[in-house]
Amino acid sequence: MLHFPVYAEDIFPDIVEEEYKDSIEYLHEKEVVKWYPDGTFWPDRGVTRAEMVKIIFEPLYTEEEIGSWSNCFLDVFNQWYAPYVCLAKDKNIVRWYPDDTFKPDQPVTIAEWLKIALVAFDQSVVERQDERWFEPYIDFVHTAWIFSKFALDPDRDMTRAEMSYLVHQLLLEKEGELRFTSTRENYSLWCEERNMPSDVPKSLELNGIQRNFITSVGSKVRHDSPTKLVIAFHGRTSSNSEVRQYYKLEKAWDRDAIIVYPSWLPEWWPSRSRRDGGDPSDQLRDFALFDSLVEEFGDTYCIDKDQIYVVGHSLWAWFTNSLACARGDVIRASGSVWWSTTINACAWPVAAIIMHNPKDRLAWFSWGERARDQLLEQNNCWPETKNVWPAEWNCVEYTNCTSDAPVVWCPHTQDNAWWDGSYYPHTRPDFAGSTIWDFFEEHS
Repeated sequence: MLHFPVYAEDIFPDIVEEEYKDSIEYLHEKEVVKWYPDGTFWPDRGVTRAEMVKIIFEPLYTEEEIGSWSNCFLDVFNQWYAPYVCLAKDKNIVRWYPDDTFKPDQPVTIAEWLKIALVAFDQSVVERQDERWFEPYIDFVHTAWIFSKFALDPDRDMTRAEMSYLVHQLLLEKEGELRFTSTRENYSLWCEERNMPSDVPKSLELNGIQRNFITSVGSKVRHDSPTKLVIAFHGRTSSNSEVRQYYKLEKAWDRDAIIVYPSWLPEWWPSRSRRDGGDPSDQLRDFALFDSLVEEFGDTYCIDKDQIYVVGHSLWAWFTNSLACARGDVIRASGSVWWSTTINACAWPVAAIIMHNPKDRLAWFSWGERARDQLLEQNNCWPETKNVWPAEWNCVEYTNCTSDAPVVWCPHTQDNAWWDGSYYPHTRPDFAGSTIWDFFEEHS
């Protein structure tokens, strides 16, 4: 018998900082998951179809029920996983490919994992003809508080850590230790636990530097009612106090949200930025500022963590688009005017509206198209579109996107939007504030 190392602090040395550490250890104690020969777990590695079936069926059936099934697919004979695969086929839980193979070594997507796991655990999921086949399963885990549907890309491979958490939750429910909810309430810690702060937050310390911001708390915001959090980033040549005026977000809202306008560094022109030299495109310095703001306001107010939004204009529309890619698991929707993005691989869908004037020569129209196309890929959108308001600004919505995450594209023609009425097609159009706010309300 082989003997693998046992670690006193953690069963697996590579899960110390893992979000789903408790689930991994729970399944390990039940002998559902095992370590690799070097004593590690590899939480970010994908799961094969053979591994998936074994992990799902082993805790559900006795050794006698699993038996010694074999030879049920052209590529499943008497391998270690054959009894599990063949039992799953007998129970009509797994399907075969057209060539009568199972493809046991192929990785499993999130959509496949959710359906097979929920069916195997007898969860009641009703498929509807007007949806993609996987959407009812995503909606189930969202409502049941297993995963947020806004953080799930159905085509992405599920990791070993995510798999452990899913199976752990399903086992707890089956054993009566957990009851799935029918209503999702993703609220921050302070809801109903303490009164509103007497002074609104204006700064926080990050990496030894004081970061300042303007905070607008709506008159309808209460300590016991979850509210939206909107973080609005200013452009290269305007301060946060100036964009507060011309974004016109507060003219469009109904006083039921908190809007934060953070400053960049240094706070005064000309060298201010939201990144440090040498920052990788997917790890810009002020991504950490966004994280800190979400944490700060979640600890201070009653925030609905499923209703966090970002807005940006001009150069910092690029930052907003990139942030929506890097923090898609946190951001519900984004609204940007002009500019592109520099991140190519996004992990989660985000509802988004982008505005760009084809005549703009400061931020080329092709850059806006690039940001749009990335979002279409990020949200798994099909190419079909429909006209949406404001139609006079050529706005179209790409339909059939994943997890209620559409992309609205507005190649508008409002040229004379400068303060003195002069021709300047790079400015933020007059309709931007109300249109973005309506979009956020629609996806709240």
